[in-house]
Amino acid sequence: MDNNFEPQIVAFLCNWCSYAGADMAGISRIQYPPNIRVIRVMCSGRVDPVFVFQAFLCGFDAVLVLGCHPGDCHYLVGNFHAENKINRTRKLLEIAGIEPERLLVDWVSAAEGARFAQIVSSFTERVKCLGPFGWGGSERRLEAAKATMQSERIRWLLGKELGLLQEGNVFGEKLSSSEIDLLVDTALKDEYLKNLVSFILKEKPLSCREIANLVGLSPMAISSYLIDLEESGKVSLDGFEGRTPKYIAG
Repeated sequence: MDNNFEPQIVAFLCNWCSYAGADMAGISRIQYPPNIRVIRVMCSGRVDPVFVFQAFLCGFDAVLVLGCHPGDCHYLVGNFHAENKINRTRKLLEIAGIEPERLLVDWVSAAEGARFAQIVSSFTERVKCLGPFGWGGSERRLEAAKATMQSERIRWLLGKELGLLQEGNVFGEKLSSSEIDLLVDTALKDEYLKNLVSFILKEKPLSCREIANLVGLSPMAISSYLIDLEESGKVSLDGFEGRTPKYIAG
């Protein structure tokens, strides 16, 4: 732990509860570390996972999302969606090899100035222990993760989770929490790896085996991603090195 390290944390606070809780901490003169940079949002459920990855790309060391307590959301289920999206984002951070502990979602009411200060203080200490966000090779992974959260497939799944749990699919079949977890986690990993291959190929033409060595997958798995990327126009054949085809993004 570097005692001189002061993390930069972006904090998304909902207008109705946690932002008012921050005001209460100020009015009550409760001290907490000055490491957070506050962005006020109308609801924690409006915090797009893309914002998280953009924050890391902008150089922040961690992201904090604070909303109303469950059952007290001004928009009824906004904080449910916030918790769900942040948990999925933490999973994607893990898939991308980035500490999920750098992202936290929690709840603060308008009257809980002391709780607000305590959460900020403990999270700041946690991030200090983690150290500065390492940029060594992370930008490519962050861009791939951000593109994953922007993909139509993932946005559709995240938007339909509550409906799949409560109402079921088009056939009226309800999915269990474990089934939805498996479905979403598999989709996150699949989309992330596909985007990672695409970003790798933006740097220079590579063969299927060369990509497989960089990503740590089998050439057969990479071949299936290349087929999908070619069909969507994100990757094309650049030429041949001997008899070996090489691919490039775009």
